Amino acid sequence: MDHRLSRRGLFVGSAALLASALGGCEGTPLAAPTSAPTLRPPDGTPLAVWELTGGLVGTAMLALRPPRLVVFGDGDAIADAAYRSRLDADELRSLTDGLLDDLRSSDVQKQRTVPSPVAGAPVTKISVWSPAGMLTFTAEGLDEFKAEHVYADVFYDARDRLAAVHKTVSATAQPYLADRVRLVAMPVDGEPATVGTWPVDVALPEPDRGALRRADLSGDAARAVVRTLTRDLDQRGAWPAYRTAAGDIVRASWRYLLPNE
Repeated sequence: MDHRLSRRGLFVGSAALLASALGGCEGTPLAAPTSAPTLRPPDGTPLAVWELTGGLVGTAMLALRPPRLVVFGDGDAIADAAYRSRLDADELRSLTDGLLDDLRSSDVQKQRTVPSPVAGAPVTKISVWSPAGMLTFTAEGLDEFKAEHVYADVFYDARDRLAAVHKTVSATAQPYLADRVRLVAMPVDGEPATVGTWPVDVALPEPDRGALRRADLSGDAARAVVRTLTRDLDQRGAWPAYRTAAGDIVRASWRYLLPNE
């Protein structure tokens, strides 16, 4: 007997048996890789929001001020209700994990000293969605008190994560557009140097008790606002003046509403 042929036959037979065994496993549950499902908020609910409230800003501008940044579960990121971009899956996961670690940290409860109010200091508010509910922190004068170490470092870590995304989204300069807008108008004392005419196809909102006029509009009404009124895109308060049909003078501006507004 040729033992070399026998050993060769044994090798070939073993290889065939191994291939057959592997082929038999194809498509079986044991061979299929598994991964944990990714949890994300319901449609229309933000995953993370960075807001500034208060500060040395007039009532009308506060009524129009959008969140600095809103990030949704599908990666859609909108900065200042003016620019938008999309985070990929890795960027979204990194942002979410980092923010949840920040806001779940025991340091969040540690306020080293009680701050004295700072006139005109804005309030920073950051909210992050989790399966157990929204996690939120607010801090008055977050930047103003940084040198005094009033707030825990995790507050700044969370804000800086969102600020980095805000910078990236704004740098893309891809405009955010929507079919709904918020219109705000306020009365003007005196006679401005330049006064336009209030457009006839835009209804002037009714004033509230403080004489502020505000309305959220959609459809043809929203399109008329976008077409005929100037937008304060940089939020610097440069609102044009208009004379209404009744002879009153108002300053007005508008912005696009966010999906969750």
